[in-house]
Amino acid sequence: MNAVFEHVEHQCEGELMHESEIYRRIIEEEKNLLERYPLLSVLSAGDETPHSVELTAEELKAISRFMALEDDRREMESLKYYLMGARGLMEILELIRST
Repeated sequence: MNAVFEHVEHQCEGELMHESEIYRRIIEEEKNLLERYPLLSVLSAGDETPHSVELTAEELKAISRFMALEDDRREMESLKYYLMGARGLMEILELIRST
């Protein structure tokens, strides 16, 4: 079952990358933030930091921006999953009608 979910996830991301300039910009900005602020990788993975961390104002701003981008990306992906499901349903209905 995991293979099915992974396939749908990759299809969703691929279609969004192909269709949406906004999605591509979100992905690129997230990538840039992850490269510039390694702590974001730990936070986005949900891992615990081995020690307390003091953040600069710049790092805090980067975390805030990254979280906003993540929300936007996930919202776009959720809508795309819904639309892919509707498309699949329409394809099934057309097959039923043609038989």
